[in-house]
Amino acid sequence: MPKLLKKIAIVASIIVTLVGSLTFVMTYQNIGFTDNFVHQWLSSLALAALIMAPIGFLLMTLVSRFVKKCLPNTSDLKRNFVVGFSMAVIMESVMAFVTTLNNLGMTNAAEFAQNWFGAFTLALPLGIFIALMMTLFIKPRLERYMAS
Repeated sequence: MPKLLKKIAIVASIIVTLVGSLTFVMTYQNIGFTDNFVHQWLSSLALAALIMAPIGFLLMTLVSRFVKKCLPNTSDLKRNFVVGFSMAVIMESVMAFVTTLNNLGMTNAAEFAQNWFGAFTLALPLGIFIALMMTLFIKPRLERYMAS
């Protein structure tokens, strides 16, 4: 049982670190460093983690299979790069939606879209970096560790 708890703790810490850093940037873009920044960031982190973790694991599997099917003769490194970039764009867009909705609510469509786009574009470079590190380095090691 302790080994299972350790595996759960490792996965949870990765999720909180990744989602926390991205929602931090997105919350800053939405509301700046205001008095309620920490509260809004933590609530965005909780919502995004609860929504993104299950979606992320499912999407990673689906995107990986799709890329492997579309690029069967491509090296694993190149396929992982495509998967990482694709996952960053997909996950960032959903996470920016959740964070913007949590921070600002649904005002009107044009204002919401502008705020979503601002959060998405500011966090996207960090998201691409994280997704590439996940697919190229962390995911393979994590899969080996989880299988042990």
